[in-house]
Amino acid sequence: MLRPLLLALCLFAVPGAAESLRGIKGADDRQVVPAGVYPWSAVGRVNNSNGGQCSGVLIGPRLAVTAAHCLWNRRTRAWMPVASLHFVAGWERGAYLGAARVSATRVSTAFDPSRPYSAALAAVDWALLELDADLGTQVGWVGLGAAPTPESELVTVGYGQDRPHVPTAHRGCAMTGLGEGGIIHHECDAVHGDSGAPVLVWQGESPSLAAIHVATFTMKDGRVLGGAVPVPAFAAAARSMGAGRESRPPTRP
Repeated sequence: MLRPLLLALCLFAVPGAAESLRGIKGADDRQVVPAGVYPWSAVGRVNNSNGGQCSGVLIGPRLAVTAAHCLWNRRTRAWMPVASLHFVAGWERGAYLGAARVSATRVSTAFDPSRPYSAALAAVDWALLELDADLGTQVGWVGLGAAPTPESELVTVGYGQDRPHVPTAHRGCAMTGLGEGGIIHHECDAVHGDSGAPVLVWQGESPSLAAIHVATFTMKDGRVLGGAVPVPAFAAAARSMGAGRESRPPTRP
């Protein structure tokens, strides 16, 4: 059941990749989903003691994935201390399903936050969070799947800046193509705060992770599209840290 949150919440200083509400493509198709129901229960807020938020998702018993830029402090131009990071699963209106401190991080070695943000940089904008508690067994996790295709029916879910206390999902959105570096372009609604949010694909009744949302881009033709890192970009690193190959709902007592 949901419990009151006892640790400080925070926001991150993030790049202008997914700023304001620029990530809404036409009508806002996001809907609030119940944080206590799997697989939404595996989605959480990535918090830092400096204040602010990003989104993330559990991909193993003690492992989550988010966007690398969420861990970078633009003001100090340094990576945030690991001790300041927390993952809060199933956050909903002041209550949560489970929380853990981050004990270690693994950031893409190709992600250089000193470079101007671009599609090529977004394509390597991922970070893995090793947790100090077994949240995955408690709230469930999603297994690593294949990269999405234009035929995939996508679902994104995260904690956007306009609704930071409830998870919102856009169901039935689509991939529109590939960009520089292999970044996935998509039409799913996602705003500031949704960085690190999972892009899910269902196979029958089981969800799998296809990508993580990291950015919003305005194309040369004026279209606004999301950018997502496909799972193959970080799958090997994630599996070496204990990512589950299969999705797993919460273990019931």
